[in-house]
Amino acid sequence: MKVPYRRPRAGYYRLARGVQIRGDTVICAYPLRVLRPGHAALRLMASCREEQTCADLAALLAMPIKRVERLCEQLYWKGLLDTGPTVAPKTWPGVSIVIPTYNRARQLERCLAALLNLNYPPECMEIIIVDDASGDSTSTILERFRRECDTKEIALHVVRHTRQRGVALARNSGAERASKDVLAFIDSDCVATPGWLKELTPIFEDPATGAAGGMIRAYERHSAFGKYEDECSSLFMGARPQQVRLEGPLTYLPTANFLVRRAAWQDVGGFAPLTFGEDVDFCRRLLLHSAAIRYEPRGIVLHDYRTTLPGFLKTRVSYASAEAALLKRHPTERRVLILPPEQATFAGLTMGGVMGAFASFRKAGGRGQRKRPHYSSAPPPSLYDVGENVVVGAGVDDAVGGGACAARVSFSPDERRRGRPQGSTPALTMITAIFFILAAIFTFWGTYKRLVVLRRQRVWLNPFLVLRATVRGHLAYVYHLCRHLTRYYTLFMLVLGVICPPFLLFPFILCSIVIGVDYARLRPRMTLGCFALCSLLDDCAYEVGVLLGCIKQRTWKPLIPVVKTRVAKK
Repeated sequence: MKVPYRRPRAGYYRLARGVQIRGDTVICAYPLRVLRPGHAALRLMASCREEQTCADLAALLAMPIKRVERLCEQLYWKGLLDTGPTVAPKTWPGVSIVIPTYNRARQLERCLAALLNLNYPPECMEIIIVDDASGDSTSTILERFRRECDTKEIALHVVRHTRQRGVALARNSGAERASKDVLAFIDSDCVATPGWLKELTPIFEDPATGAAGGMIRAYERHSAFGKYEDECSSLFMGARPQQVRLEGPLTYLPTANFLVRRAAWQDVGGFAPLTFGEDVDFCRRLLLHSAAIRYEPRGIVLHDYRTTLPGFLKTRVSYASAEAALLKRHPTERRVLILPPEQATFAGLTMGGVMGAFASFRKAGGRGQRKRPHYSSAPPPSLYDVGENVVVGAGVDDAVGGGACAARVSFSPDERRRGRPQGSTPALTMITAIFFILAAIFTFWGTYKRLVVLRRQRVWLNPFLVLRATVRGHLAYVYHLCRHLTRYYTLFMLVLGVICPPFLLFPFILCSIVIGVDYARLRPRMTLGCFALCSLLDDCAYEVGVLLGCIKQRTWKPLIPVVKTRVAKK
């Protein structure tokens, strides 16, 4: 029976699941890795088969506690140790909550109501509302909440712009007004959960951490788009802790749930005056200033997504239009398409085999439909006509009590040739089989190469374990390659398929792979058909946004990736 995973307690470390220690070698089951860490790291990992604190490990290994803390942190981010939540600080840091708003009185009211119910010391927080020249009832809402804040002894400040300046500059205005050490950014259409700040602020106990962010989920999860956004929104960063890095896989955190040291915000000069993508730009500049950024799937904020069809499409187009502007600000951050020879060849052979199989099935189904014949009531010359006619049904006179009568079916030679049930051609079947056989050969060849490397390093693993890891790696690459193509070229491929219908099979297979894997992986609370429709609308709208951004910025670079055969090591 599979034992459910239990996360370590706060402040404790434990050997990660699937990690084995064999002598001086550490083996990770998935993804398969074989490591030879240093002597100190190996001793520390061996001591973490049961939950241990850094103080316990320092006493057990006779090592300075600072060194133990650094080692534990490094091994945790390498996936070799698991850890629990960060221990709560003795004194909570001061937090300035900054909320930019424009004509969102109803959403702002809901946001402020949630902030007043935060489980955080009132004396350690202040709320700063930046009204970006709203023309609705925002002022009335703010006056009412000012009185409620006074009752709860929470400082509330309002900054008003005389003209609309945009969300990025509104956040800068709020940060300039702030007086606390940590800035907490949240959007006015978001709702913070009660533990939002208490679950994220302990991260700043590490002096190297410059910023942190928590999980964002959908506020409304009843509609189809709401369910889709809850799992597939670009604001949802996953269910496991990650470090934000320039090389990825996580390269930014959205400002709808974003905490940053005020000193770090000042060092990078605040947010750039971008309509969209200012959070991506800010995180990149912060990383270039050597500040660490952490994502924790806690401190949850609920986002009120646009769940109507026009709102859903407009959001995707708007987000995607920022790619060209961001590339102009960061010219070296081009989109990269990785095509390693072994994995790319496997993917090409597999896709060729799948396309051949689909084509064979379609051909067999199309030829298996017989053209409707013409029936004649004329009596047959004989029971079995071996000429141009075929007799169907004899002995009808026994049923109706009449004379000899049979239905005769007439086919012309051309009709019989086209209407005769046939399967796929042998040549197509053979080509399809060759594609799959070559893909299997490449898989075994890749397994053999890995076994040779392991044996040179005197590491002995079960060949079936290496084979399984190779297959999983190859299939994972097929998915990621398909996802890259569908994210940026689905609409183009569909248009090309309308011009040349046989080409439609290619985007159909790509989208089927991506949608099928995502549906099985994310398990959204919606039907597969509904999920597929939302996914296609998502990709097509995103591609329109990228194209519009390219036209506006007069560059085509966002549409053309940089192709590499391997990931550069940094």
